[in-house]
Amino acid sequence: MSWIFHTVKQILSQNHIFSRALYENVRETASKVIKGNRQFFSVVALLQFAVIVGEMEPKKRTRHVSKAKYESTLDSKAQHYLNALKVRWMQLHDIPGLFAYQLQEARPGRKLPGKCGFYAELNADRTLKRRVPQTIESLSPTFRPKQFNFNKVDAMEVMMTIDEERDNAEVQMIINKSPITKYHTLICPEVKKELVQRITCSALNFCITFMRNITDPNMRLGYNSPGALASVNHLHFHLLHIPRKLYIDNVELKPLAGNYVYRLKNKEPTEAICFVIGGRDSDDDVREKVQQIHQITEWLCNNQLPHNLFMTHDRKTNDLRVFLFVRSKYCVNKDACIFNVGFCELVGFLPVGDEEKLQNLTEQVVIDRIKDLTGDAFETAYRQTKRIIDGSNSTLWPILI
Repeated sequence: MSWIFHTVKQILSQNHIFSRALYENVRETASKVIKGNRQFFSVVALLQFAVIVGEMEPKKRTRHVSKAKYESTLDSKAQHYLNALKVRWMQLHDIPGLFAYQLQEARPGRKLPGKCGFYAELNADRTLKRRVPQTIESLSPTFRPKQFNFNKVDAMEVMMTIDEERDNAEVQMIINKSPITKYHTLICPEVKKELVQRITCSALNFCITFMRNITDPNMRLGYNSPGALASVNHLHFHLLHIPRKLYIDNVELKPLAGNYVYRLKNKEPTEAICFVIGGRDSDDDVREKVQQIHQITEWLCNNQLPHNLFMTHDRKTNDLRVFLFVRSKYCVNKDACIFNVGFCELVGFLPVGDEEKLQNLTEQVVIDRIKDLTGDAFETAYRQTKRIIDGSNSTLWPILI
């Protein structure tokens, strides 16, 4: 089937007017053919997706492009990539057997009574049918090619590869076969380089640039380090669609360092470091903030402090908020407690595996569990953050790794 995609993509990238005509023709023909041949669906889906790709296909460029060109390309194309991703995700979700289960459009959920507004949602299929999580022994793990990694996924699971033509950098957008929400996607940078689950500066830059330039505030981005609910030791981030207001959307902040780094106010029951990346920040401002966040995550790894990251838009200002959560306890195995705590749970969205947990979970249980994992790790993390922000006079962009 790859020859179909290649041929159609070539045609569409050269002729946008023809692409729309072909789309209408394919849609009309598909409705007739699919009724008699269900297996034809995947080909039709591929053609429809190719139309979208063709319409957003840039003119062919040489490999010798400037750094500014690389950044402006992602800036201008992020929303187009997201639009195409949503279409492709829904098409693939309709193909029997590709996902571990069919995510129900309406899923049972419950807002936990209390001031935080935690929301629990039932997803029994994920508990029963997801791939067995790997055991990752440390925050400086070794890549083991014989274990599952994203080089081993089926080609159809890769929805798109974003190649910004800078140092041959590639980012694959891969379906999460056991989705938590609609459009649940794995953002996998430089898959062939076999990077371990440790944030790199270039990957962080891609994620922040992507999130800053999409217009859907319901798209959230998260990361779990080893020891903080990471399931696969191959660098990846999670892109999810969470349309409801979360606990983290309502927290109040107080200054921590500089004029853009905050922590949660004392009245909040949990702890977090929050970087605010303003909509009007210059390229240099963003680069410096990316560098500083990366310095913090490197310090956390070097000091064996598991951590989670979460990116979301401030719905009032449209600034991008990047939250870092630190914990003192390293969790090797999942499902050894009443519920696991990853970035989802820390921001107030709690997928649970059975009806009993959904009905019996309380706000205090959630807070106690988070506090138990956090311990006193934040005190040292706050001090180190201040040293990095207030003690840094350099805005030089580090070598991207």
